[in-house]
Amino acid sequence: MNVAFVAPFYGAQASGGAETACRQIAIHLNRSGIEVEIYTTCARDLQQDWSTLHYPAGTHREDDLPVHRFRTPRLRLDRFGALNGRLIRREPLSRSEEEQFMAFHVTSFDLLRALAANGNRHDWICFIPYLFGTTYHGSRLFPERSILIPCLHDEGYAHMQIVHDMFHQAAKLAFNAPSEQALAQSLYKVDPARCVVTGIGIDTGIHGQAERFRSRFNIQAPFILYAGRKDTTKNVHTLVNHFAAYLGAHPQSPLRLLMIGPGTVPIPTGMKDRITDLGFVSETDKQDAYAAAWALCQPSRNESFSIVMMEAWLHGTPSLVHGDCAVTRGHVVQSGGGLYFNTPAEFSACIDQWTKDPALHDAMGAAGRRYVGEQYAWERVVARYRHDVFGLPA
Repeated sequence: MNVAFVAPFYGAQASGGAETACRQIAIHLNRSGIEVEIYTTCARDLQQDWSTLHYPAGTHREDDLPVHRFRTPRLRLDRFGALNGRLIRREPLSRSEEEQFMAFHVTSFDLLRALAANGNRHDWICFIPYLFGTTYHGSRLFPERSILIPCLHDEGYAHMQIVHDMFHQAAKLAFNAPSEQALAQSLYKVDPARCVVTGIGIDTGIHGQAERFRSRFNIQAPFILYAGRKDTTKNVHTLVNHFAAYLGAHPQSPLRLLMIGPGTVPIPTGMKDRITDLGFVSETDKQDAYAAAWALCQPSRNESFSIVMMEAWLHGTPSLVHGDCAVTRGHVVQSGGGLYFNTPAEFSACIDQWTKDPALHDAMGAAGRRYVGEQYAWERVVARYRHDVFGLPA
């Protein structure tokens, strides 16, 4: 069987959950005996000017896979920015404006031509995530063999009519979590028979070293960890403000907030000795940070899976998530591996509960570890793709 993955970005340097998921799913499916090819652009990720060539165009061998890279058009930031701002504010666009937005949002005419010419030799073509021109335009070429891995969030983009149409045109839909599928059925009334909840696989063999992290960064105090992009779409500013409010009410608390990942977020005056941004760190340092952390906080309201939660759980670190995110809230409720908050008072109450009951804190971390092993070990996720998505014998 030959399966193609089409994504706006691909590579070890690409930041973001969908980019990581695409790469890891492709690698593990290839190792299971399925021929996998990648169609992507020459851009690195969404944090960069995606009309800039970060990688050379052409076909290259990466991760033991053929990766076909194509140029993107010049970025029309003025027009794209205006439409994007309206969608973020959940203002409706006309059909023609929706088409313009998708034409501007990370696409490649060369990629689409190559896919149109070669699509018949792929048994299935997987498009990830939903919100890019590569997915919207590409999935229309061979709808009968298109699989949409949407990484769907309840956001303004998801309410576009062209997105509704795309969800109905694809042959199959592969979701990262049951609550993501429920959102798609609520928004688009998709047929459950076309839906599969696959999840994203996690390497259960990873092991971080807490003491190595503490020694390397000279951090001995207990800390809450944030790992990921630091921008408003990830709601990191809410975490920073809630933590500052907690310290204001608990001045004797030894807790610190530590952030890793690309981007920046303003730190309140007087908090720089208690809130530390280490920026982008190596994979080893990230795993060590999970092991050293007292807790992970995932404040995002829009997640379709959250790899960082799963990785932290593998180290026995409980998670604190935002109650408005159905996916992460569903994970902590189903696993028993954490708590969720909405208000600053609830955020503080969660910390107080764990502080007063260390046994509960540790038990939740252990429950999260079991949950990941039982639900998202790679062999389980690969089996779901092979059997439930691609129709191969069990």
